[in-house]
Amino acid sequence: MRAMILAAGLGTRLRPLSLEIPKPVIPVLGQPLCGHAMEFLHEHGAESFLMNLHHGPDTVREKVTAWAADRFPVEFLFEPEILGTGGGIGNAAEYLRGRTFVTANSDAIARFPLGEAVARHRASGALATLVLFPDRWNRYTPVRVRQDGRVSGFGGTAPSGAFEGFYTGYQIAEPELLARIPRGRPSCIVRDTLIPLIAEGAPVCAFMTEGVFLDFGSPEDYLRGTLALLTERGGRQGPGSFVHPRASIGNGATLGPGAVVEEGASVGAGATVRRAILWPGAIAKPGALVENGILTPRGFVPA
Repeated sequence: MRAMILAAGLGTRLRPLSLEIPKPVIPVLGQPLCGHAMEFLHEHGAESFLMNLHHGPDTVREKVTAWAADRFPVEFLFEPEILGTGGGIGNAAEYLRGRTFVTANSDAIARFPLGEAVARHRASGALATLVLFPDRWNRYTPVRVRQDGRVSGFGGTAPSGAFEGFYTGYQIAEPELLARIPRGRPSCIVRDTLIPLIAEGAPVCAFMTEGVFLDFGSPEDYLRGTLALLTERGGRQGPGSFVHPRASIGNGATLGPGAVVEEGASVGAGATVRRAILWPGAIAKPGALVENGILTPRGFVPA
């Protein structure tokens, strides 16, 4: 199975952080953000990856290539003009055609029974299957699903007897879907491809599940998601701390709870870091207090 990581956005909601490092490769516990999705997909059968790029393509290519070197092959496709979630997938048709493929967004970390989702997709004969989670926060556009598992629409309220969830960005699809994506212009996979297919009665299905879903779209989401991963690693007692082996920690520094010190960051003697992320090259000065945000080489971003 091949996988495509959608990574050609501008990262507008993550600014000013994404002006320093493109969103797909912001550091998350010692690896690029997109690497978490790629590892998850690889564990569930994805053999190789394609990433579409636009903002900061050289940086993304360099960081992903270095990180993935001994893991799996990754190819890159540069978009001079952002083609959107539909156009980006359509532009990758040469790579994706020929077998079932999966697509995922680069700015979220999710874990769920993907193997079961792929099996259900193939058994149902679906053209595309969207992975949905319950939206307990009422944060996302609802996806309406019929009792037979087919998607009936987006937005609004599910009719009686049906159910709804939010689209995680994970899609399992057959290569025949590629022919239905508008070519030669930017497009949205939902608005311009899936909704017309649903109107025609094509088998667009949903796999409703639960698990971990962490959105890294904004600085607040980034800090919250990183701390959630720390809590997951450290148990129910709360977030501990992460210090990269190639970070520098001064004498008497206090780390945590929720301190994340990435590769090449430096914490001065007597400084305190809690509920904060230090980026590569960031320096917490001796005796300083860094909390509730992200410290980068350019400055501090509250979160």
